[in-house]
Amino acid sequence: MADPVNELEHATEQAHGDAHGGYAHWYQDPSVWVDAAVAVFFVLIVWKGVHKIFARMLDEKSQAIEAELDNARTLREEASALLAKYQRDQHEAEKTAADLLANAEAEAKILTEESRQHIEDMIDRRTRLAGQKIQQMEAGAVKEIQRLAADVATSAARQLIAQNLKKKDQDALLKESIEGLDKRVH
Repeated sequence: MADPVNELEHATEQAHGDAHGGYAHWYQDPSVWVDAAVAVFFVLIVWKGVHKIFARMLDEKSQAIEAELDNARTLREEASALLAKYQRDQHEAEKTAADLLANAEAEAKILTEESRQHIEDMIDRRTRLAGQKIQQMEAGAVKEIQRLAADVATSAARQLIAQNLKKKDQDALLKESIEGLDKRVH
């Protein structure tokens, strides 16, 4: 029969051997030393304040990111304000352009009407002047014709009188005309 104590020791040894990766003692197991090294490493990190350095670096990085976000917000607000200003300016420019166009169209209508009225007045004035010149020329032509007719009639009358009157009658007629002229002058 088997000894129960022996069996228990043997089972304990197997259990310890299995727990230590098949090593007889825990200090022979490399995983223990790796675990210890990691633990010492973390203790040294905490002891030397490396976590503070990382925390400071993270704080600085978060502050830099926050500053960039603030800067981005500021830039966005400025861009929005600038966009709104440009939109207002564009709206005002469009309104001004529309007003200028309306004023130009109204002024063009006024100038067109004034020009039309001026042309009509000029045509009326030139028509009147032309009519007056025509009347003056007609009057001058009539006077010229009358003068020529009078000259022709006078010339014809002289010739007729000279042919039909005798010297004695001519002298008497001349004397009578001179005396009649004397009465008309005084």
